[in-house]
Amino acid sequence: MGVVKEDIKADKELDLSGLSCPLPIVMTSETVKKMENGKVLKVISTDPGFERDLWNWARQTGNEILSVEREGSKTVAYVKKRSHASEPSLLYWIKFHALGVKLHLRLFLLMLNPFSKKPDHFITFTAISEGTKAEKFLKGMHGSLLIPVPDEIDPRCGVVLAVRGEKRAKELYELLRREGFGVEAIYRKEGRRYLRVYP
Repeated sequence: MGVVKEDIKADKELDLSGLSCPLPIVMTSETVKKMENGKVLKVISTDPGFERDLWNWARQTGNEILSVEREGSKTVAYVKKRSHASEPSLLYWIKFHALGVKLHLRLFLLMLNPFSKKPDHFITFTAISEGTKAEKFLKGMHGSLLIPVPDEIDPRCGVVLAVRGEKRAKELYELLRREGFGVEAIYRKEGRRYLRVYP
């Protein structure tokens, strides 16, 4: 039986309303890092991808999520710092933010280049870290390129592996799935729409 929200006493509250990815999860991580073991943090965020980021962060660090609920446009979460938890360093988050800047610049240059064949299939991932690991593993196989996830696929913070051609996309998807990467689906771009085509 889970913890009832009304029974949870927060030792600290962090209101991150109005901040966008990756700031909410970065500030949550940095705040929890400075708290004593066993203490509970209440976090409020309006970022649409915060809940997913929070669950991924908890799995990676070993901290415990006591409760996550939606209250209108806000996500309200209670997080307990565990003694065995391992927080990412601030340098990790700086690199994480730099990655976002790099990927947006990469996308901008790709769209500007009139000679490049634009990707038409996009592989989504369960977490940004899965996408970055997949990019390193594939090393550009089939011309694949890691870029920010299009808002039409998911308005939350994330990445996709872009490639040209459905056959190539399926080959990469199945290879990554067999190797244990957290792949979700393949989307095809048709005009301004993105349609889920696999699986």
